[in-house]
Amino acid sequence: MALYGHEVLNEDLTNEVNMDELVEMYFIDDISRMSTKQIKEFCESEQAAALQEKAVLTKPTMMRLSKQDDETRRIKLACYQLAKEAHDPNFDKMIKYRALWKKYRGIIFQKYSNKATRVARVAQKEYLKKARSGAAAQEDKK
Repeated sequence: MALYGHEVLNEDLTNEVNMDELVEMYFIDDISRMSTKQIKEFCESEQAAALQEKAVLTKPTMMRLSKQDDETRRIKLACYQLAKEAHDPNFDKMIKYRALWKKYRGIIFQKYSNKATRVARVAQKEYLKKARSGAAAQEDKK
């Protein structure tokens, strides 16, 4: 079974999931794997401006790519480590509920994985289509 050209891509799943939010999450994931220098270059690029014009990339998305978010993430990690070393009972509770979260997350994944797979394939196709049209728009401006 090929990812593209499969009949599942012809299904209308847009009523079941917000494709714009899903595509945005994919985009954020792609950007988050870049280095700081690459992120800064991307944010200042014409491609980012074109994506903003087409509403593929929004200002809140750009804000999630900031240095402040990285600092916030590091502060959270340091808090966790300090609480662990201090044998804080709240840390133990957090770990317990995190384990429960993982358990129920697994149940949800098992229950919805087939439908989510179909949705993800359609969203990926939509993401690639928007990314290509954004790149084409950038080429047209030159």
